[in-house]
Amino acid sequence: MGTRHPEDVHVPFIVASLVIGVFGGFTLAVSLPVEAALGRIDAGWLAHAQAHGHLQVVGFAGLFVIGMALKLGPRFAGRASPAFLRLVMPGLTLSVAGLLMRAIAQPLASHSPFGGLLIAGAVTELAGAALLSGVLASTMWRGARRGDPSCLFLTGTAVWLLTQAALGAWWLTELALEAGTILDATKSAALVHLQLFGVILAALLGVGFRSFPTFFGAPPPHVWVSLTAFALLTVGLALWTVGGAIDGPFLSAVAGLGRFEVGAAIFCALTAFGLGRRGHRLAPASRGYIWALRPVMGWLTVTGGILIWSGTTSLVTSDPASIETLDALRHVFAIGVVTLAIIGMAQLILPEFASERLVGHPAPWRGVAFGSALSIAAALRGLVPLSGLDGEPRWWLMALAGIIALMAIAVFGLSYWRARRGHVAYMARMAAMRARGPELRMVGDQETT
Repeated sequence: MGTRHPEDVHVPFIVASLVIGVFGGFTLAVSLPVEAALGRIDAGWLAHAQAHGHLQVVGFAGLFVIGMALKLGPRFAGRASPAFLRLVMPGLTLSVAGLLMRAIAQPLASHSPFGGLLIAGAVTELAGAALLSGVLASTMWRGARRGDPSCLFLTGTAVWLLTQAALGAWWLTELALEAGTILDATKSAALVHLQLFGVILAALLGVGFRSFPTFFGAPPPHVWVSLTAFALLTVGLALWTVGGAIDGPFLSAVAGLGRFEVGAAIFCALTAFGLGRRGHRLAPASRGYIWALRPVMGWLTVTGGILIWSGTTSLVTSDPASIETLDALRHVFAIGVVTLAIIGMAQLILPEFASERLVGHPAPWRGVAFGSALSIAAALRGLVPLSGLDGEPRWWLMALAGIIALMAIAVFGLSYWRARRGHVAYMARMAAMRARGPELRMVGDQETT
């Protein structure tokens, strides 16, 4: 499962992503609301909540999309394999080690050994991000220089990956030196938004501009549409980060403008993806997955709508977005778009699932089941905060959303494990047949003479 073979570069990322998601982020997504419903909210709960967000966004989703970017990106840039392939595994190892150190240390950082571990984890994660962003940016640079939109988006992913890791190392070091366990809410939100809409959204759009028009039977998008979306996302994220990390009416308006531009970038992309088109170009063995992709488009529309609405409100009033609005925004996007896109697109793009379709017929229920389950989870976890529901019912509904999402990603993980085993066996059989080809030809020649 290493990266000695470029075609397997994505495998360790997916394995690490699924392990962290199932045993870390999604498990905490269930346990934290249950504790809150039982009235156990304290400083430790808040620290674990921040660790949960980091594990989910950078660990589960981030590692998955970086692995996919390293798998697909070279093809976009006209390369045979990622640049500096030998740096990929050290970068992944450092990133995973830093993630785990932060998750362990942050709730206990008021004690000196764990404060030091928190700093070490943040620095280790920064080192891993530096290696991975360097590999990805070097891989995509050739295509980005010629103005290829997908290469530009994936280069942006590399830049935002390094930026959020550097800010995280800075702010977490300050937190540890002050013997604190809870990162300032504005700084924590700025990091999460950089991770979600910089690292992950940029990667999804980079792949999406190549894939979604094909999936939905839309014509290839004009280059100017892609470049406009890229410019809006880049400028909007910069404004949102600067305005959101510092308090003040003027900067709240700046952050609002940034959110508005990120939302506009999403709608710009949706026009190119074929939003609202009923047709698709998927082969018969893949058609069931369309029911996982259509909800992605719907939740991406909701995400863009929340961004534009909250951004416009902050521009008009100079007030920051409410905690409930930002919480809804993060979870609608993280569950309804990111998690569902990971599951749906992986089963269409990854070679393991392609081999599965060659040797058998995947269960047609997958697309409908994943699309329905994660849409329910996104609605429960993402839209409940906007409903005004409070007290125990709110927390129990959030816990239910966590259970549904955990089950969905566990089933997907099992499906990937089975597909990976089948793919390895299939490739071994193909290699054996190719190796035996000359022998079979020699036998045939002897029989004819």
